[in-house]
Amino acid sequence: MINEIKEIVQNYINNAKLCSLMLGTVVDSGIMMNEKLTIPDELIKGNLKKFASQGDKVRIIRNHGGKEFYVVEIIDKAFITKGSIIALSLNGSTNEYRVEDVKI
Repeated sequence: MINEIKEIVQNYINNAKLCSLMLGTVVDSGIMMNEKLTIPDELIKGNLKKFASQGDKVRIIRNHGGKEFYVVEIIDKAFITKGSIIALSLNGSTNEYRVEDVKI
């Protein structure tokens, strides 16, 4: 009897999908997962949310119950960080600059 209860609990935990890693595309109303499912903007959390632009591919984590979604990565988006070097061109002249301080 104990082994059967353990098996039932183990099967529940395996099938509960406590959290899930998902891919989507940012649209003006939220994140589109597929043609039928768009996660509304008010359910999306995370520090990267404010950096995502329409059309960006994002990786998100869905929490247990699917009531909150966290943006964990903006795929193929380059960020300028302290210590990186950027090249700026103006009138045919290109200058490289090292980023020393970034304020958001």
